[in-house]
Amino acid sequence: MDGIPPERTVTDSWPALHGRPVLRRTVAVGLVLCVSVAAALVVRGVNALTAGGTGRETDRDRAERLAGLHPSQHPGVGRFYVPVGAVYTHTSDGAPVAYLHYRLGGGRAPGLGDFLSAYDLPAPGPVAPLPADLLAALGGDEPAEAPELPDSPPPPVATPSPSATPAPAESPSPEATPVPESDDPLAEPADPADPAPVVAPAPDPVPDEPAAPDEPTPDDPAPSPIWTPTPSPTALPTHTPTARRIYVATISGGLPGAADIYIRATG
Repeated sequence: MDGIPPERTVTDSWPALHGRPVLRRTVAVGLVLCVSVAAALVVRGVNALTAGGTGRETDRDRAERLAGLHPSQHPGVGRFYVPVGAVYTHTSDGAPVAYLHYRLGGGRAPGLGDFLSAYDLPAPGPVAPLPADLLAALGGDEPAEAPELPDSPPPPVATPSPSATPAPAESPSPEATPVPESDDPLAEPADPADPAPVVAPAPDPVPDEPAAPDEPTPDDPAPSPIWTPTPSPTALPTHTPTARRIYVATISGGLPGAADIYIRATG
C-alpha cells in the first residue's frame, strides 16, 4: 500500500477513529495494558498450579535422601550442599545403596566445619580404607584411605519384658486373745509374766448326715477363669536403621577447610 499514509491504514479498519489522534493513542495504550495484564495472569496461574509439586525425583535426590542429607530432611539448615558426584543403585540382594561425593572449597566458601555443623556430624576419626564398591562407583581420583567419621550406634532393639508378677499377700499375724478379768474380789490378779490360759475351741457340731460333695449342675454357672498377667511386648522397629559411612579427605595445598567428602549409605 504505497503512497497511503499510516493514519489511513489504521483508520480504514476503524472509521470512528479517523481524525482523532488522541483517541487512537488511548485505544492503543488500553489494548497494550489489557494484553499485559492477561499475560501476567496466565503466568501467575501457571506458577500457582506448578507450585508445591515435587517434580521428577532424580538419582541424586534418592542418593541424598538415603544418606540423610537431602534438603527436605533438614528444613532448618539455611545452606545445603550439592554433591559433585552421586550414584544410586541396588546391591545383589536388592537393597538400595548410594554413593556421594561432596567437594568443599574452603576459605571464604563453606568448608569442612560448616558441613559437619550443618548436618550435625561428628569430627573425623582415625584413617580407614575406602570401600572398594565406593571407589568403583564414583570412579574418580578418590584416595585409597581417609579419616572416617565415627558411626553413631544404632538404636537398641526393644525386647518384650514380662510384667512384674504380683507378690503374694502376706497372711495376717494372729493376735493374742485378751483374757477377761474375773468379777471375784478374792481372785488373785493375773501375773503379766504368766502365759494366758489357752481356751480350747468348742467342737464343731456333727451333722446328722454327711454333706454330699458339691457337684456342678447344669443350672450352676461355670466357674470364671482365673486372670493371669501376660507380658506386654514393647513396640519394635519396623525397618532396619540406615547404615552410613562418611570419609573426609583434606585437600593438600588447598585453602583452610577444603576437603573431599565421600559417603556410602545403604538402606
